Amino acid sequence: MGKPLFSCYYVSFAWGLSKHHGHVIDGQGRIWFYDLGRTWDPQPAGDGLYLETGLRERFRNPVLQSRRVPPAQLADMRKKAEIARGGLIEKKSMARDAGSAGCEAYLWERSDAYREVKLGTSGGYEIRNSSLEAGHLQEWLREEVGIGIPPQSRQK
Repeated sequence: MGKPLFSCYYVSFAWGLSKHHGHVIDGQGRIWFYDLGRTWDPQPAGDGLYLETGLRERFRNPVLQSRRVPPAQLADMRKKAEIARGGLIEKKSMARDAGSAGCEAYLWERSDAYREVKLGTSGGYEIRNSSLEAGHLQEWLREEVGIGIPPQSRQK
C-alpha cells in the first residue's frame, strides 16, 4: 500500500466486543479494506504530526479492493483536505456503547510523518469539522467511493 491519504471506519468496543474496520485510499488511488479489531494509538512525531509507522500498524494486513479513484479526482480531494485542515473541530459525547463511524484525511508534511485532518464522526462520539470541504469530502468518501463498511455488507 502507498501512503494513506483518506480513510473511513467503524469502531465499537462495547460489551467486550472489539470491532474496528474500514477502508483506506492510498496515493495511487487504490482502495484497501482493513480489519484492525483492537485499539490503536497514533505515534506522535512532534509539532502536531504523527509517524507513518504508527499509521501502517493501523492498516496492517490490508486487502486490496477492485475499485480505484481516478488521479484527477484524487488530486481534487487532496486540495479539499488541505482546506479542511483549517476547519474548527467540535467534539461531543453523544451516547455510551454506540460505536462510531468517521472519516479522516492524512496530509504528508514529512516523508515519515503526517497531519491528521478529522473530517467528521458520528455515533457515540461526534466530531464536526466546520470546513465545508470536510463535509464534501466525507460525503464523497461515503456516498461516491462507498468506503467505511465491510465489503460483504456493501450493496452491489
